[in-house]
Amino acid sequence: MNKRDRILGMNHDITRRDFINGTSLAIGSSLISPALKASTAAKPLSSAQNMPGYYPPTLEGMRGSHPGSFELGHLIRDGKRWDKPSDSLDTGEIFDLVVVGGGISGLAAAYFFQKEHGTDTRILIIENHDDFGGHAKRNEFQYKDRTLIDLGGAEFIENPSSYPKEARALIDDLGIDIAQSREVFDHELYPSLGLRGGIFFESNTFGKDKLVAGKEGIRNSKRQSGYVTLPAELENSIGSQEDVSAFLDQSPLSTIAREEIIGLFSGSIDYLSELSLDEKVIKLSSLSYSDFLKEIVGTTQETLDFFHMWRTSYMGHALDLTPTFNGMRYGLPGAKGLGLIDYLKSGRQPHHDNQNDFHFPDGNASVARLIVRRLIPNIASGNSMHDIVSAKFDYSELDQTESPVKIRLNSTAVNVQHINAKTVEITYVEGQSANRVRAKNCIMACYHSVIPYICPELPTKQKESLRKTIRTPLVSISVLLDNWNAFEKLGIKSAYCPSSFASDIRLAYPLKFDDYQSATKPDEPIMLHMYRIPVSGNTLFAREQFRLGRHELLGMSFETFERNIRDQLNKMLKDGGFDSARDIKGIIVNRWPHGYAVGYNYESEMMGWDFSNQQEWPEEKKLWLSGRVRYGRIAFANSDADASAMSEAAIEQGYRATQELMDSL
Repeated sequence: MNKRDRILGMNHDITRRDFINGTSLAIGSSLISPALKASTAAKPLSSAQNMPGYYPPTLEGMRGSHPGSFELGHLIRDGKRWDKPSDSLDTGEIFDLVVVGGGISGLAAAYFFQKEHGTDTRILIIENHDDFGGHAKRNEFQYKDRTLIDLGGAEFIENPSSYPKEARALIDDLGIDIAQSREVFDHELYPSLGLRGGIFFESNTFGKDKLVAGKEGIRNSKRQSGYVTLPAELENSIGSQEDVSAFLDQSPLSTIAREEIIGLFSGSIDYLSELSLDEKVIKLSSLSYSDFLKEIVGTTQETLDFFHMWRTSYMGHALDLTPTFNGMRYGLPGAKGLGLIDYLKSGRQPHHDNQNDFHFPDGNASVARLIVRRLIPNIASGNSMHDIVSAKFDYSELDQTESPVKIRLNSTAVNVQHINAKTVEITYVEGQSANRVRAKNCIMACYHSVIPYICPELPTKQKESLRKTIRTPLVSISVLLDNWNAFEKLGIKSAYCPSSFASDIRLAYPLKFDDYQSATKPDEPIMLHMYRIPVSGNTLFAREQFRLGRHELLGMSFETFERNIRDQLNKMLKDGGFDSARDIKGIIVNRWPHGYAVGYNYESEMMGWDFSNQQEWPEEKKLWLSGRVRYGRIAFANSDADASAMSEAAIEQGYRATQELMDSL
């Protein structure tokens, strides 16, 4: 270890785990060797989830799509088949429903199916990861006799008042009282300490490492939480045009770049004065914000670099893939000069008060936990949205013989097909054992892109639609800090970092439930959240950018993540006295090579960034519609089925899949 690594604290004692449950998982050639076939002659070994102390939320190191969760799927993609009964062991189990995929959509499908058919209904959920919830991942640390919780993926219940019917019914039935959104989230804590948003300029792009905090005390009424990432906050958190100018004067930006940015915010220029309002909307809906800056505004590269990674953690990609109109709807400047402000406020585009978003400390992992506790009551005590936060789940209860509902973790479905008109056979691999079960109904709630490789009987056209499903890659990082004194000294709670390893960082949301309280004093331990979105430096179609991003994430070791995280925080917070070697006590990297679900038009190479865009597509270009068509006793859920990354979409698709199966009886 070199001197630089020791300064960063790479030699300090934190868990660096690129493996499952403390033991390296030998995935690869061993799974396709004769040993696998031979092992099926005997009863399968006890599942890892039944071992004493098994509790995935406290695992550190590489999480998300962790080692052991995806390698077998890649072998299936590359041609390995498990379509012969002799290659697997028949467990003799017959279920009313088998769900492949234990994320929000799969859990919701099981919930809706049980609600329709009764609590005695036999349901099996098969999940390839070592925990349920899918992207709704829970990160949990035990430190200084305290439990600290953070999210590893799905972040919050966004705008619940506009939730579609079945998704709203589900959260209501689970006891999530969205009316308490402002009671559980202390919107005044950080402002009361003088903390606000900031921007970190890194020397590799802007010539100097410089953190600039926004002006204290100025907050837009609809963004009081202050978590809309800068520069969307530039007007809202800093104030008037003069305040924006004062803010930029503290930055290392050149005079030209500052003038360009101020010009965009001031609204003094109509860059498309020759077009009518409707013509502007049409043009800006098909033009990326990067191209708007380059081709319409004519900015310098420095200004492009400043805006390029704005709010990528929310969108899943940089501004070269964001339609200008949509970007302006979410706060990027330029709309004022174009005369679009009233249009954006007219209700013709969706908007909401961020203070009504409902936050659990672990994000929507608590939604997943509430569903699992409803399906398998013995897994944890309690009956409310408050006690779910600290409820200790007994994972050995997930797959008990006497329980009508079972969840099998670390289990990858490798073959799903009908054996007759009324029965589907599902083959899955768990560890070194391949097993078979049967079901009267099956719902595929996994990534749609893998389904053609494990459901060989599907029609060719449907398999092609499923295979073309794309997702944005992303990384959601949880860092345990001994304290946040440096943040208080520097006056920030969050920062936009346009050219850094992680583009967005923020202190944990200030939340209070009956049995859980996040940090309220700077000398207390706290969770810090960071996002990295891998983007290409080249001008590529979205699907090519996402493919390269997946390769980056799968090829990057935890050690590399850790080194970059420590280095960035040291640079950002050095003037506040931060020392990564002293202050960082744990790191969890939630890697999602297949992150946000999106629609994609392969003819135009355009993403369906939102449904206002998609409505103009011909139905045959909406591949998720032809991909999700029920086939016999097999139906399809997952957010892929709606080309939307939202939790409510995942829930609605779980409901739709169950209804299709019942309607076909």
